[in-house]
Amino acid sequence: MAAKYPHVEAATRYARAVLDGSIPAYRYTRLACQRYLDDLAQESDPDYPYYFDKAEAERVCEFVELLPHTKGEWAFKRQLIKLEPWQVFGFVNIFGWKCKADDLRRFRNNRFHRRVAGAA
Repeated sequence: MAAKYPHVEAATRYARAVLDGSIPAYRYTRLACQRYLDDLAQESDPDYPYYFDKAEAERVCEFVELLPHTKGEWAFKRQLIKLEPWQVFGFVNIFGWKCKADDLRRFRNNRFHRRVAGAA
């Protein structure tokens, strides 16, 4: 049976792999992965100010993967973008976390956006 939220599950697997050393990563990536997993653990606490919207995180990743490459050999072949695990983690983390108080995204200004610039 297929997973309902495969990108969210991939992001969680990525975070765990970074923390157990399977995927080499620099300090800030390890800290982001630890925060993500800690936040997931705290999400059920009624006093925790954020919630994780799996459907929204999944929707964003699915949308990006509908986009074609725009340069190079893959663009010529009209291949669609396939997100790498680190990109999935970034999109899921940015678009999945929301504030309980106002339903706005928790992370609205970050370096990941500048790094992937539409994942192209």
